[in-house]
This record gives sequence, C-alpha cells and structure tokens, in this order.
Amino acid sequence: MARSRIVRRSDWRDEPPDNLYFFEPALARRRRLAREAKDGKKAEVVDRTGSVKHLERAAKSLRHVKAEDRILYVPYWDMAKAEEAMRKAGVRGAVSNLCGTQRKRVNAREP
Repeated sequence: MARSRIVRRSDWRDEPPDNLYFFEPALARRRRLAREAKDGKKAEVVDRTGSVKHLERAAKSLRHVKAEDRILYVPYWDMAKAEEAMRKAGVRGAVSNLCGTQRKRVNAREP
C-alpha cells in the first residue's frame, strides 16, 4: 500500500486575500479627520480624555473639515476647557456634552 504524501501548498497566511487594496492616502488625508456625515453638513469629534493637549488636537482636526456644523463632544465637566481649545485653534462650531443635552456655540477668536 502506498503512503499518500501531503503536498503543502502555500499557507493562507502567507498571501493577503484578494479583496484587500493597499494604498497610501493623500497628504491632505493623512491627518486623523473628524467623523463627517455623508452629505458633508456635519462633523463630530468625541474626546473623553479631558487633557488640554488632546482637546486642542481634536479641535484642530475639526478645523480641517469642510462641514457646516462642527461639534466637539466632551464630558460635561470639560466643556469650558474644550471651548477654550476651540477658540485657540480658531474653530467655529459647538461644544456639547456627551449625551447632547448641553451645547455651547463657539466663535473663532479674531486675530
């Protein structure tokens, strides 16, 4: 009786699946953009850290989005810090608490 020999084909982990596309995003889109609605009218960023540095980073990401309504969601006790961060970043929009019951409009600081 002959022994059957197992022929090992390339392992499935060696090759990527056929449905993946590898590409490098354009320079303008490499920064982490805010979540933008499909119609482009609303952009939202949620930041729960409370860190001034992270709030400013979130506000700057909102600045680069071409949307009519820009909203930065933060915990209630961080709303004043987020408002100041948006003014420093020069972003017009709103600061809201996480559940959306409180909202403050922010106008960009004039230079």
